[in-house]
Amino acid sequence: DDGALSLGSHHALLGHVAQSPVLRGLAGGAAYGLVVAAISHPLDTLKCLRQTGKDGLSTLSPVQTIGRLYRGVGAATAASIAFRTVPFIGYQTVRAQLQQAELLTTLPLLSAFLGGAVGGVMRGFLETPAEFIKTRQQLGFGWQYSSVLRGLGATCLRTSAVIGVYFMLFEASRGLFALFPVSLSNFASGGICSIGAWALVYPLDTAKSRIQAGSEFGIVGTLVKVFREAGIAGLYAGMGAGLLRAFLANGGGMVAYGWVQTILDRSLSHSSDCSSAPSNNFQKDGTGSDGLGADREL
Repeated sequence: DDGALSLGSHHALLGHVAQSPVLRGLAGGAAYGLVVAAISHPLDTLKCLRQTGKDGLSTLSPVQTIGRLYRGVGAATAASIAFRTVPFIGYQTVRAQLQQAELLTTLPLLSAFLGGAVGGVMRGFLETPAEFIKTRQQLGFGWQYSSVLRGLGATCLRTSAVIGVYFMLFEASRGLFALFPVSLSNFASGGICSIGAWALVYPLDTAKSRIQAGSEFGIVGTLVKVFREAGIAGLYAGMGAGLLRAFLANGGGMVAYGWVQTILDRSLSHSSDCSSAPSNNFQKDGTGSDGLGADREL
């Protein structure tokens, strides 16, 4: 009947998605991005307000505070969904090229950092306009289309550093979370590795926010100015909200990604019961066959 046909078509569509690594990455990345934006945006706004010295939430009502914290969430959500797989593509390409050329075979941490850094630069070029618009909206400032690439260098440096360090930490901690249940393992690995990465490169994020908020100095000049005005505390302003955001958002995003992969795996199994569909290259926990699936993402 129509119900059975519709259900069969549904399983067939999911089975098709499950057999394509690209489509799996897109589906999982969309879920990851939505969760990251929902969890991280208010904390990111709070971080941005403190980094730029514009924190005025104490005078607002609870409803106004929520609205203020979610200002600019549209651009942030679109960017979050679009950018989930870009660093992974760069990472996999670099690692494959290094392996093919037999370079850095005895230095896996450096290889992981380079792969992540290249992916971060790729993402930085794409996300600078969205980051600029988000920052200006979070601060209540106007903006013009001619200025959307403001902070391009700072964004690329920040993003390449944090993703490079993230993949390096992941490589170093491989197997550490294997004893946990799948969802807890996904949450812990995504959250803890992202905290470590952000803690190391946070001053670059402060410089990026300042530049996109209107600083006339470059990266080094902005860092020097902030240090002279507020010392180390100024460089790490809003870090509490930033690290909490990184842990909860990337941990939650990882769980969402794993959930999508589980649904796709079940659909693939259902399709395999009806035909001789080839097995996909993802494990049950949603990671790739090399243990570094696209869910290992910032």
